[in-house]
Amino acid sequence: MISERVDLTLDSDQLEKAALDIAHTIHSAVMEGGEGTRKLADLLHGTWLGHPLHPVLTDVVVGAWTIGTFFDLVSLFKKSHQVEMIADALIQVGNFAALPTILSGLADFSTIPEPAANIALAHATANSIGFALQVASTRARNRGDRERALSCSGLAFVFLTTGAYLGGHLAYAKKVGVKYFEDVTEPQEWSPALEATKIREREPRRVDVAGQPVLLYRQGNQIQAIGAVCPHSGGPLEQGKFANGCVQCPWHDSVFDLADGRVVHGPSTYAATNYETRIRNGMVEVRVVPVS
Repeated sequence: MISERVDLTLDSDQLEKAALDIAHTIHSAVMEGGEGTRKLADLLHGTWLGHPLHPVLTDVVVGAWTIGTFFDLVSLFKKSHQVEMIADALIQVGNFAALPTILSGLADFSTIPEPAANIALAHATANSIGFALQVASTRARNRGDRERALSCSGLAFVFLTTGAYLGGHLAYAKKVGVKYFEDVTEPQEWSPALEATKIREREPRRVDVAGQPVLLYRQGNQIQAIGAVCPHSGGPLEQGKFANGCVQCPWHDSVFDLADGRVVHGPSTYAATNYETRIRNGMVEVRVVPVS
């Protein structure tokens, strides 16, 4: 019994390592591919949308395949060429919509938080098998082999339901794609953060103001402030790389503009908290800029 538990632990560790190795390989390719590749990844992450793109695309795929499967079932009891044509068309729509959905999923998987790596790999595997079966089903439909087509779609539905369950677990239990923190609303009034003499040129400083971690950064006579926690998965931004008025998260390489916290590059689809700053009586004071 003890031996079985050890084997299960080893298998789990190996699966996590495999998942993270795949994720790191994809992420490295994106980072090494230059600005164009990075912008494509941003598009797939959904940085332009303000929240992850992948769940939006999955709605189209799951909807088309689910309704198509329903019409397949109807066709078993009511022999109708029209019903079969509707089912075939919906399955094909799902197949086409699955392609950008898979790409967006790969983009998100490339920066998956470590605790969710196992489940994310299982989610991707189940959905990939389901997609392959739906493609096989479409080929059978085109050949007129109705029995094989419905068998493939039925089996695909089992894998896709499993994948959908795991996707829900990633979002609701593991918080993947969910903003790491609630919108910050304090302090609304000017509040002291740090003595101005204690922050040097191009030196990041993390301070707590009204119970919130704030990143201060001095460039010349200007001191900028944004939230010190990355909205993607909680990375410490004060430990990131600073260049061109931006900070790059040390965990998954999201880039934020220090002037207003906006996302310059994903994977984060959420902006960092934005603070106004001023120096008064030798103290750096900050107040939060309300989220519009």
